[in-house]
Amino acid sequence: MSVASRTSDTLRRLGWDPGFSSSKLGEVQGTAIVTQMLFSTVGLCTHAEESGISLGDVVRTPQRSLRPLHVAWPGYEYLVGANVSAFVRPVERLDLQRFSDSTELRALLYATLHKCLDGGSHRVALVIALPVEVLQDKAEAQRVERAMGGWLLGRHDFKVDGVATGVEISQVRARVAQPVATWFDWGMDCTGQWIQGADALRAPTLIIDEGYNTLDVLVVQGGQVSVRHTAGETLGMRRAAERLGELLSRRHGLDLDLRQADGLIRRLANGQRAEAYVEGQAVDVTAEARQALSALEADVVAFVERAVGRGRQFRVLLTGGGAVGLAPRRLNCSRTPR
Repeated sequence: MSVASRTSDTLRRLGWDPGFSSSKLGEVQGTAIVTQMLFSTVGLCTHAEESGISLGDVVRTPQRSLRPLHVAWPGYEYLVGANVSAFVRPVERLDLQRFSDSTELRALLYATLHKCLDGGSHRVALVIALPVEVLQDKAEAQRVERAMGGWLLGRHDFKVDGVATGVEISQVRARVAQPVATWFDWGMDCTGQWIQGADALRAPTLIIDEGYNTLDVLVVQGGQVSVRHTAGETLGMRRAAERLGELLSRRHGLDLDLRQADGLIRRLANGQRAEAYVEGQAVDVTAEARQALSALEADVVAFVERAVGRGRQFRVLLTGGGAVGLAPRRLNCSRTPR
């Protein structure tokens, strides 16, 4: 399991967003930000990778491209990324305590680091962006940062699809709210210089971050975060997926996991028809998906209005994996999607 004992002297500074929908890792390299993204689906590896059962040469498909990553470290094996549900049942852990420490989160981090580092031995400083709900209370934010540092700091040796990687994490910063990271990305260049002009720095900017599990609302004005207009809630796209799952169970007797239901919601949000298989036949469930998404939109609008009111004084940055499904015209404000 171990790789070469000598770790590179170069300290790589990485930013990690361990989202419920996708895990994102970014690094400034010269004048560009290089990012890696991986679906946050994780499943316990309970069988050998090759079952020996196939269709032979009758049907040819790009099998390797459909496979999730196999992540292993002493005593643990997980499948991570796209199409996990085709191999094992995904672990649907959505509580905020997952950030303190969970083996599923470790597997997700290791898989994302693999995409960035591709094996070898490395020194890393890690900045982690977390939901507003986790960081809003100062004491809780300090507790989470200490807890994350407790399992992150130190040496990590793991394999992803057989490729060995060793990472020495020497620094951890876990107090950056995900919407603040959006504001930095919008307003600054890769050297940390403000590029949007003085008026944009002074003007109130509303950031609406709609993720898979959380909805965060935050206002920045004059370079300061407004405590009054900062709020977070577990009101992400998962709510629409849950409602769609309930509708399809009642109307068609289907038993979809959250990720499958979320995939149907995303198809609708991207202007595609949502289809599910009922007794082997494709059934158009676009109407049900639209109902579920419309109900979520109403909840989101009500939450935003409670947090900041109905005024149009804000520039709006709309971000997160669920941003495309929000129907932003209903927010009654101009917006800049991220």
